[in-house]
Amino acid sequence: MGNYKVGIIGCGGIARDHVRAYSKIPNVEIITGAEVDSERREKFAEDYNLKTSYESYDEMLDKESLDLVNVCTWPKTHYDAVCKAACSGVKGIMCEKPMATNLDEADKMLEACRENNVRLAIGHHHRFDPQLVKAKELINEKVIGELVLLWGHCSLDLLNNGSHVVDMINFLNNDQEAKWVMGQIDTRNKRKGYVNHPDMVAEDMALGRIFYKNGVRATVELGEFAPQTWQFHAVGTDGIIDVNVPDGPSLRYMSTDTNGWVVPELESCDPRNAEMVELIKAIEEDREHISSGKVGRNGLEIIMAVFESSRSRRLVELPMDVKDNPLENMMK
Repeated sequence: MGNYKVGIIGCGGIARDHVRAYSKIPNVEIITGAEVDSERREKFAEDYNLKTSYESYDEMLDKESLDLVNVCTWPKTHYDAVCKAACSGVKGIMCEKPMATNLDEADKMLEACRENNVRLAIGHHHRFDPQLVKAKELINEKVIGELVLLWGHCSLDLLNNGSHVVDMINFLNNDQEAKWVMGQIDTRNKRKGYVNHPDMVAEDMALGRIFYKNGVRATVELGEFAPQTWQFHAVGTDGIIDVNVPDGPSLRYMSTDTNGWVVPELESCDPRNAEMVELIKAIEEDREHISSGKVGRNGLEIIMAVFESSRSRRLVELPMDVKDNPLENMMK
């Protein structure tokens, strides 16, 4: 493993999680950060002994020689930050989820990274959660027969926690391509600045139905009236897998070959650390990250298709032509 100098864009709470993850990797050094809030910037630089810090990430990218950049800002800034970082000479970028707030931005981010030979990863660190990794293995081993249905649900909105829910549905289905999406959303409160995404509008409730090219169907539920647990259910022809059971095991399964529920042993893993290690491996092995920009875009397209289905009151076939954000259009 080579030596890697890292710059952080956005020095809030998520950035601190990223720094802790990098601290476990040899030959990786956080050397600088950019943050518009002076008090937060100074505290971050002091806590992590940064050599420099900047108000503007443009200045940071211009003055520093970096190998990796982590984008930990609010979603609407991801597009500009990633594109500028990609043109600055870095080898890899870790961008927090959601990748972008519309498909036009996402496509331009992918193009900038492709043209500059930069590995782009999106911060869907739950792809490394031991219970979800094991659930995927059980599905692929056909422990529950042929996979028929996936159901994921959580609190908050689609571009917030929902970006993780949709990504994990895709992950459990081996990132198969989606063929069509139907969705409905509730926007009664016309929310903006909701929870940790203060620069976005947000729906109150979202329900999406996804049909994949391999025949698997999936349902995602987010918001006020959805089950509030971060939970997944995989239904097969011969059984069921439950992930993150409330007040229960993080993983259990039942099939025609078992006598009741089985709780498998899981390997220990720090998902945040694993996603950073994977970024370095992707660079050194000249391959895509398990949560690459393309993978992030696939999940974003499904979310945008849920919005567009609700807006247009029809089934939306993928790939979709709409490149702006249908939810923002509805809110207007």
